[in-house]
Amino acid sequence: MRARIIDRVDLLKVVDLLRREHEVIAPFYGRGRDTAFDVVTDANRDQIQLHLPNPYYPPKRYVFPHMQRLMRYTLGARPTVEADADARKRAIFGIRSCDVAGLFMLDRHFLGGEHLDVYYRNLRASLFLVNVVCTDREQDIDEDCFCVCADSGPAAREHFDLQLMDLGDAIMAVAGSPAGEALFGAPIFKKAGPEHVQQRRAILAEVRKSFKKATSWYAATTRLVSQGEVSEETWEEVGRRCLECGGCSFVCPTCNCFTVTDRKVGEKEEEVERVRLWDSCALSGFTRMAGGHNPRKAVHDRRNRRFFRKLAHYYIERQLSVICVGCGRCVNVCHGDIGMPSVVEILRRRSLEQVAR
Repeated sequence: MRARIIDRVDLLKVVDLLRREHEVIAPFYGRGRDTAFDVVTDANRDQIQLHLPNPYYPPKRYVFPHMQRLMRYTLGARPTVEADADARKRAIFGIRSCDVAGLFMLDRHFLGGEHLDVYYRNLRASLFLVNVVCTDREQDIDEDCFCVCADSGPAAREHFDLQLMDLGDAIMAVAGSPAGEALFGAPIFKKAGPEHVQQRRAILAEVRKSFKKATSWYAATTRLVSQGEVSEETWEEVGRRCLECGGCSFVCPTCNCFTVTDRKVGEKEEEVERVRLWDSCALSGFTRMAGGHNPRKAVHDRRNRRFFRKLAHYYIERQLSVICVGCGRCVNVCHGDIGMPSVVEILRRRSLEQVAR
């Protein structure tokens, strides 16, 4: 990877370079702690933030939209079908390392198998990622972050086009793809020296100390889940806490469940569109079959499926990692306190209690 240096005053010029060919998405402050990704315009360009709490709503929606029209068809004597093919060029400026890892896991799910998802492929192929390394321990990292446990941060090592890291007096830019390296032709990028590399290493070493020492015990829990050693009573304990709101799935960068439905367009019965919608294993109807039977009606049956999908060795072999990037969003939104770290701790604690008996 090639590295360059940018003066802090020139940071927004990177956004300007991208806006020549892309619709640029960047993080902005809202009210209070709220932050969100939004389209960059001339009016809000100066409000882009390099350091801020990671938005709750993950940027996965730009390649896997919450609601996506797949096709539109007209019934009648001569039926017609029109497929949607959104392939606009987008750039996400300020995507965190955990979300970069989340997009890579979605890539493996939608593009890594025998059958490709063409709708995902069209959006993903035209996406440019500008990763920002989490270096501000007051703004970028909170007590619920555990990317170090998932080996996804605080600095992504791959799967980005351009990476920006705040060195204090300057910004280090690292190219992760030929498209990212092509930007280095702009005069704002200056050659980096050995002192900048040493400064980067020193900052990352200090930042890693900001995370809790024992945020998540993945290794032990993976063994318990994979070998079926988690008792039914333990899963019921987890299930009793769940409010079945689906929030954990909707804010998770790696969750990819969806449902497909047809609906009429406007008031005309003959015009119909097929849409894909996010779904969640937390919702009671998630496993309900066409005949009405629901094999996983009990909430704890759906909760154990969620964590089996995240932690079981069978899926880790397919995805090459635990299916969690340590962003901490599930911890932030769960009213029942069964985000990933809490559940991992419950399973580990219960297993130790059983051994002690």
